[in-house]
Amino acid sequence: MKAVLTENLLSEIEELKIRLAEAEQLIEAIKAGEVDAFAFTKNNKPEIFTLESGDYAYRILVENFSEGALNLSEDGLIVYTNSYFHELLNLSYEKVISTSIFDFIHPSSKETFKRLFKKGLAGQSKGEIILSVAEKSIPVYVSLTSLYPTLPTVGMIVSDLSEKKKQEIVLEQKNAQLEKMNYELQAFAYISSHDLQEPLRKIQTFASRILEKENQNLSAYGKDHFKRMQTAASRMQKLIDDLLAYSRTNTAERVFEKTNLNTIIEDVKDDLKEEIQEKGATIESNELGDLNVIPFQFHQLIYNIITNALKYSGNVRSPRIKITGEILNGIQLNNDKLSPLDKYCHISISDNGIGFEQQYSEKIFEVFQRLHGKTEYTGTGIGLAIAKKIVENHNGIITAIGEPDKGAIFEIYIPAT
Repeated sequence: MKAVLTENLLSEIEELKIRLAEAEQLIEAIKAGEVDAFAFTKNNKPEIFTLESGDYAYRILVENFSEGALNLSEDGLIVYTNSYFHELLNLSYEKVISTSIFDFIHPSSKETFKRLFKKGLAGQSKGEIILSVAEKSIPVYVSLTSLYPTLPTVGMIVSDLSEKKKQEIVLEQKNAQLEKMNYELQAFAYISSHDLQEPLRKIQTFASRILEKENQNLSAYGKDHFKRMQTAASRMQKLIDDLLAYSRTNTAERVFEKTNLNTIIEDVKDDLKEEIQEKGATIESNELGDLNVIPFQFHQLIYNIITNALKYSGNVRSPRIKITGEILNGIQLNNDKLSPLDKYCHISISDNGIGFEQQYSEKIFEVFQRLHGKTEYTGTGIGLAIAKKIVENHNGIITAIGEPDKGAIFEIYIPAT
């Protein structure tokens, strides 16, 4: 009896040796790419595992995938990989196939990948991990899907995040630079509103006193130069004020409120009462209704455009400014930058001033851009740039239409919702 048992055990050991040798040969064949398929027994039933898909077109697609594609056994053995994955690791196919995927997982990602892999065996899982090979770390995004019962494996897609991570670092650096610039801009705004203003006020004050007290002792030449000094100081102060206004449209908190646009127009007319009377101007407007806007910025927008119309009204006729507004669908408005299905408040502000050549319709909204010399018309060339920035803060657009000696029309489109 004992001899029979010994003989059976020896037979089983020999059979195990044969099976082990066959498995080792299979692994070597897989490494060499010599095997298209192999059979194994599961639940006492033979099953075929195909390494080389019968669908050649699909095989070509996977091989040329712009991401890594792998099949993993339930123990994590890599039984298939396309070229992208082993090239990502900068290894040959032979050094990757039949190797455990865990050999390529960075120590910091081991536990994360174990959880993802366990979940992938049962269904699906996704997440970010870090691959590691030859002291090189590669951030990747992996998606695992169980291929049971068709195949006793887990499919894994690997997306390289290296470039994305680099861009994130660049973005962080840019954000840090932007924060620094914003801080410097705030510091500049403070200096401009305090330290720079005071010397200018003193220059204007002292020049006025000299002209008043020493008028008889000054030559015509001296009086002229003092007046020029006052004009230059006033122009400098106006420039500082406009630069501050422009910077505030970039940095100010954007709190939208339901506001009556006609009320804003009346407030602007009240602010410009003296200029309107001096020019003999008329300003007409229809019922514009309510709109969600940033009230103080929208006031500045209307103020700047009306001021622009008064300034460039010419000397031949009295200024006539007309303001209209209506709510329309984007498809009803002749502007391809608008969404056809969204509603917009279309505000049109027209005047009968000196107008401009249409070729300058975009240039007039740029900072410091002037179509006329400072001796012809006063100003810093910032007013319309501020207007454009305010419209952009409202997620809208502004355009201008002009014709020499026939006036200008400013078209404003603000989302109505």
